[in-house]
Amino acid sequence: MVEFRAPQIASFLKSPDKGKRIFLIYGQDEGLVRERAKKICLTAVDSLEDPFCYVEMTSADLSDDPAKLGDEIGAISMMGGERAIRLRNATNSTIAIIKSILDADFSNSILVIEAGDIRKDSALVKTVNSASTGVVIPCYRDKAQDLSGLIKEVISTANLTIDSDATEYLRQNLGSDRALSRQELDKLVLYKGREQTPVSLKDVQAVIGDSSAENIFDVIDAALLGNLPGLEKALNKAFFSGESSIALLRLIQNQLKQLHKAASFMDKGISSSDALKKAGIPFFNHQKASAQISGRNASHFATSLSIILEAEKECKTTGYPDEALCRRAFLRIAMANRRR
Repeated sequence: MVEFRAPQIASFLKSPDKGKRIFLIYGQDEGLVRERAKKICLTAVDSLEDPFCYVEMTSADLSDDPAKLGDEIGAISMMGGERAIRLRNATNSTIAIIKSILDADFSNSILVIEAGDIRKDSALVKTVNSASTGVVIPCYRDKAQDLSGLIKEVISTANLTIDSDATEYLRQNLGSDRALSRQELDKLVLYKGREQTPVSLKDVQAVIGDSSAENIFDVIDAALLGNLPGLEKALNKAFFSGESSIALLRLIQNQLKQLHKAASFMDKGISSSDALKKAGIPFFNHQKASAQISGRNASHFATSLSIILEAEKECKTTGYPDEALCRRAFLRIAMANRRR
């Protein structure tokens, strides 16, 4: 089994291994799937606009013409050089066709397959893994460190620098979809134009929308401020838009950990501003965090955190509906905050 993660991908893009010819890119982050597929195709061809060297198709195209994939792999570019064949929206229905070309002659072609959020042990992953020239590349939602790398890449490519508080704001507010995050950063670069001063927090706040869906943070804010009507509305909006219960629980966990840490410092007599800073809460969130703490001690947040951790455990082990368990946990947090 050959699986590429970020370091291996970076190394391959710099110096492509000609022994790797079949790539399956899949995962939750559709934007990152597309971005990586494009970059891998460009290791074989100079442009994705050249119809002689680059071919794009979908699984629906193969349903109409099952031989199309094999024909394209075996074709030779009229202008010489390698060709890139990109198969998008691959599903289990295409497995038989993909299996039939695993032993094809890939000396002049690479095959890049895009799939959605499939399991690591799915038949499609196993099929590509069985090929001696195959590579699988999972694309998970961007984590903070991944976003930091993306921010650095886009800003440095534009020959700009960025202030640390602006970077932190971006890490907090960019979403987990790579394509949307890159669009927001490109918009920021365009906003700066020819100006060569560092990107400031003010610049970022003027341009960047909250790609991670404001309704998620509306849920957290309502729960931590004891706003029961607002919580119900925000939860309805979040679940309607497809947010997962686990994601909501994880996000409020992180918030509660920071608030617990800050409250612990305050319990020891440290001033509010110093406690928030020592807890690692970004400056632009200090006002909100102060309202969420509002006289509550560390024990309060420890209890709240245990409620959320127990809810996540129940979501994974009991078989009860995740949404119901998540709603109950957030309601308990909101009621506890309302009583104080």
